[in-house]
Amino acid sequence: MKILVVTNLFPPHLADTDDFRCQNLTDALRERGHTLRVLTSTCGLASEAGHTARAYGSGSEGDALVQRRLRLNGIFGQPAVSGLGDLRELEARNNEVLRAAIAEFEPDVIHIFSLRGLSKSLLVTLRRTGVPTCFDMADTWLAEELRDDPWLSWWNRERVPAMHKIQRTGLEVSGQRAKWDAATPTFIEPGTSRLPAVFDQQTDTGFKPNSIGAFHFQRLYFSSPALQTATAEAGFRVAHGEVIHPGVDTRLFHGEVKPASAAVKKFLVVARLTPHCGVATAIEALKFVRAQGAKATLTVYGRGNSEVLARLRTLAVGQDAPVEFRSGGLQRELPLIYHAHDAFIYPVEREESFVGSPLEAMACGLPVIVNQGHGAEELFRSHESCLAFPSGDAGLLANRMLELIQAPDLAHQLAQVGQNEVLTRYQFTTAVETVERYLDDTVAQWQSV
Repeated sequence: MKILVVTNLFPPHLADTDDFRCQNLTDALRERGHTLRVLTSTCGLASEAGHTARAYGSGSEGDALVQRRLRLNGIFGQPAVSGLGDLRELEARNNEVLRAAIAEFEPDVIHIFSLRGLSKSLLVTLRRTGVPTCFDMADTWLAEELRDDPWLSWWNRERVPAMHKIQRTGLEVSGQRAKWDAATPTFIEPGTSRLPAVFDQQTDTGFKPNSIGAFHFQRLYFSSPALQTATAEAGFRVAHGEVIHPGVDTRLFHGEVKPASAAVKKFLVVARLTPHCGVATAIEALKFVRAQGAKATLTVYGRGNSEVLARLRTLAVGQDAPVEFRSGGLQRELPLIYHAHDAFIYPVEREESFVGSPLEAMACGLPVIVNQGHGAEELFRSHESCLAFPSGDAGLLANRMLELIQAPDLAHQLAQVGQNEVLTRYQFTTAVETVERYLDDTVAQWQSV
């Protein structure tokens, strides 16, 4: 198949996300004989003009191109655009770039990853092209961001200030909106000028799950049941979507389980640093553990919000806790980071779109302690494949850490069970095969419509 991948970020320019999932899946599909092209944003480039690069992946054939031409709006360090004229220019640019990529490449299927920070009018252009399109839903851009899209909401929101209404009415009466719509879509549904059920924030409390039919996602899959539920509860019709867990690449993430006699001292957290990362809970827990005489240490590996990092550093100093902060960024570093530690803590205090780091740690042979409220209960079994603690409870997390420290044979047993579960249930190769079949079915079913 010829597959056009569309995403907001692509390595090596990942802002502060450290998310290699799109590249890993794209590389794997190329290795299976498909022809890929990636269309992504200009994030990380010196100029917004964009550029095209060949041989982006781990292979050497160079049969794929990465086109960095889409413009982000108000995210990942990019300036926010809000004025009508500037918005129209940005929307026209992004939609023309997409149409040109489709016309030049002539894909069999378009594989959409995250549209966070990108023009949501691209959804309308995609529908109008008629090309089979499949959405890989692994973050909350649809549930949390679409209704706030500045361009679509400017046209489709009912409740707007008086001057906004006058300007918009003038553009509609003069026929200007209809003229602009071809290049910069404003009508989500033909003949429908407003969509207050989607774009008027005052109606949020009235949303019913799977009730919004204005946006059509004929083919989509989610990285977790929790994300699918959250998207449906935001009103979008996605109940028909499938769930395909991203899996773990055990060619990269693997290692021997340490013997039952090995001491457990060095704990690790791998997370994006956000207000909900839970690292503060881990630092507090470390203080309690050391108060019991245990010589434990903590390493925090990851990038993110600079203010959050500063607060965490201050907390660690105030607690007199031996915490090392290391900046992430290179996927190939991660296995070495896991191997250099004795146990892994997953303290994230809100549901994540997909849970990757604890499974990677398991694959590398580490015992894992997870927040039992992380929204991925189907992945872990407390006291069988992991230990668990309530969200934000530093005292109980400390108890779990002490269990591993005081009973290294328990740590050994958990690590063995956890690693076996990853190898049997969460292999990346299985996920790739499932996605490949889903893309094949997308083309076949689209052709039969």
